[in-house]
Order: sequence, then C-alpha cells, then structure tokens
Amino acid sequence: MSTLIKRFTAAAFTVFLLFAEVAPAEEVEVLWLGHGTVRITSTAGKVIMIDAFLKKNPQTPAQYKDLKALGKVDLILITHGHIDHVDSLEELVRLTGSTVVANFELANQLVAMGVLDQANVIAMNKGGTVTPLGRGIEIHMVPADHSSSLDFFVFAPPDLQAKLRHLDAGAAVGYVVKLENGFTIYASGDTNVFGDMALINQFHAPDLALVCIGGHFTMGPEGAAYAVRELIKPKQVIPIHYGTYPVINRTPAELKAALGDTPIEVLDVKPGEMVKF
Repeated sequence: MSTLIKRFTAAAFTVFLLFAEVAPAEEVEVLWLGHGTVRITSTAGKVIMIDAFLKKNPQTPAQYKDLKALGKVDLILITHGHIDHVDSLEELVRLTGSTVVANFELANQLVAMGVLDQANVIAMNKGGTVTPLGRGIEIHMVPADHSSSLDFFVFAPPDLQAKLRHLDAGAAVGYVVKLENGFTIYASGDTNVFGDMALINQFHAPDLALVCIGGHFTMGPEGAAYAVRELIKPKQVIPIHYGTYPVINRTPAELKAALGDTPIEVLDVKPGEMVKF
C-alpha cells in the first residue's frame, strides 16, 4: 500500500509541476522599452507590443537591442508611420511571425513595399475593434491628434535610400487594449490633448494610460495632465515618449506637479523596468 501511495504522490506532484509551468500568470505585465515602445503581457501569456522602435532607440536597454530577448510576440499595434515607431518592425515580424495591426493606409503601404506580408496584417481604422488573439482580448483603435508619414528610404534598397521621401501613412491613432481579466490599457500614441479623449473614458474607462509627455512633437506634461485628469481619468498613468532626444526633454516630475492633488497615480517607470498589475 505504501508503494502505491508513493507512486500516486509522485504522479500528482509531476502533474502539479506541469500545470505550474503552463498556468496563466495572475498579473498583467507592462514593460516600457523606451520612447513609445511598450510590451504588454496578459494574464494568459499573450504578448502585445505597442510600436517597434528598438535597435536604434537610444533609450532601449542593451539586452533588448537583440530582438530575440523580447521572446515571443503575438501582436504588434502600430500607432503611426514615423521612423521612431516602426524602425524595428520588419525584423521583429520576421523573427516572431507576429500579426500587425495598423491604420488602413499604413498597413497597405507596408504590404505594397514588401515590408510585411498581407497574411500578417490587419488593416483597420478609428472606431474599429478587432480580436486577433481571441475574443477574450479586444483591440480598439481610437483617435490621436498627430501626423503620420512613412520614411520610404528606411525600407528601400540601398540605391534608393539617398532619395529621401515621405509617403502617406494615413492617420495617427491610439489604442485601447482590454485584456482577458478586464484590465484595460489606453495607449495614446503620439498626440496632442483633444476634447474627444473624454469618449475614451466614457466607452472604455481605462485602468492604465500610457501617455506621451515629451512636448515639441506631442503634448507636454501640462497637456497630458489635463488629458488624464479631466478627460481620460485612468487609475494610473505611465508617462512615455520623453527624454529620448534633447528636444523632448520634459519629465514625469513635471507631470506629477501639473496633476496636482488628484487620485491618479503616476508611475515613474524607467526604460527596461517592468510593472505588474
């Protein structure tokens, strides 16, 4: 009898270990990789990237300059076509086989240029919702107030790279990502503050906002403070898209000061630092 008990106990422990290896995490993980690039890992282990500026990003930690260090990537959400948001896109998709979501014009330009394969691309527009990772995860494309163009020379053959040109890349956008456990993240992309941000709160009530604060090309801390305090109203905010270059030299401390006495928590995350929710 004791032998049977030992065998049963050993088998049960083996099953436990196997389950422990594949069991979903209890928390959502958010890893800021510098500038506007963020990796989100859901409780079921689905990995979503916001933009793909890594290898030439001055803020990206050295270990992530090797894109293999990111591990698997299931989905990449592109906010707009500027080079500081798509520079590593082609290589990352080739490495991971991930699906790419982008606005209609940008998605089709990238396919036409041979940067992406049509089978890997979801072209959509503001107001649309897609569920490429299953119905448990919703991807909502929302407006942003910014320009968008595609630097053709970056993806062109060497003999054409000297001919700098900018192609139409549709409209800049943001995203709202609702995960399996209901945790909802708003990624502003590059944007100015605009009144219809209030609709993001009314329709989606995000728990966390990833908000640009750098100024010059986007809203600065004062505009971002107004946006999150008066319009978006998340529980927490991670400031991004600042400090990469001298011209976008605003800081999270300025955001905190501009927010004043509000219940919104500012998470001063450093590039390469992971936060769990």
